[in-house]
Amino acid sequence: MATQHSVGPGVLMVWRHPFITDSWAWELPMGLVEADETPGEAAAREVLEETGWRPGPMKPLVYAEPANGITDSQHHLFRADGATYDGPPTEKNESDRVEWIPLANIRGMIDRREIVSSGSFVGLLYVLMDEGIR
Repeated sequence: MATQHSVGPGVLMVWRHPFITDSWAWELPMGLVEADETPGEAAAREVLEETGWRPGPMKPLVYAEPANGITDSQHHLFRADGATYDGPPTEKNESDRVEWIPLANIRGMIDRREIVSSGSFVGLLYVLMDEGIR
């Protein structure tokens, strides 16, 4: 059964264990852009695969190169104002938990080092900045 998310400003995040750092942290769903898709299509696909939630229309949020000069990693971040639950994630090894985090909790999570990925930082800080201006 599909359900619509509508609990106020929140961010869909996954609790992950990156093996390289051997640590646990919250991250935004993310992944690679396949040859036959746009960055927006990749973002929607990754969210669905990793969380089981189908995002509403994807709107470009910000572009960043978090480690410019060290790697050529390009991050295209998107925002969706709403999502529909389709079922359990199809990518079972991506995370241990999937949760909607209230936007008001994000700053404290960053301060407590519960969010440490620069790829997640860029998008989250941009959203917090937008909300602060409103």
